[in-house]
Amino acid sequence: MQNVLSILFCLSLFYLVVTTSVKSYISVLRMQGVLLVILMILPFIPDFSIFGLILPLTMLVVKVILIPRYMEKIMNDLNIKREIESTLQQFNFLLLSCFSMAVIFIVSNYLSKSTEFAVIPFATAFSAVTIGIYIIMFRKKLIVHVIGFLVLENGIFMFGLAVASEFPIIIELGSLLDVFAVVFLMGIAINKISSTIFTDDRLAQRRDP
Repeated sequence: MQNVLSILFCLSLFYLVVTTSVKSYISVLRMQGVLLVILMILPFIPDFSIFGLILPLTMLVVKVILIPRYMEKIMNDLNIKREIESTLQQFNFLLLSCFSMAVIFIVSNYLSKSTEFAVIPFATAFSAVTIGIYIIMFRKKLIVHVIGFLVLENGIFMFGLAVASEFPIIIELGSLLDVFAVVFLMGIAINKISSTIFTDDRLAQRRDP
């Protein structure tokens, strides 16, 4: 089951690479959040505990509901263009991403012979980190950079799930990155609104005799 969910997560990364719509990016973030929540719940199914559901439910609220809705609100309020602008041609971006992911899976398979870990979740996690970095590097919009950061954070989170039988401290610390992302998004909205108000005030002053 873990491998199936990891493959779905990996397919979502491919979709991020080929799409040019900001709304699609947000939808993929929501899907990745659902997959991570399921991956977190799986270890607790044999020994059900209400305390084991606290972190998954928190991540469900933050990753699947709060952050995507807030991003959509910012897009609508600030009239952000829905098309993604890139500093790298789409085909080259696809080739770079596919090559990087292929190398990651090959190296992960090689490392698994000497170290015991789940290859597919491990390679998918590092692929998410890599694609997140590429999005930050080669996409222009600031809100898309935030999405790239969240994809990177999802990869770090999934990496913690892949290499540990129990939740390590890295997962709990990684959840704090979502809080940072929310603060960052608030900063984008506030700064944009402030600059708009300032511009409108300047224009009004020029029109007054």
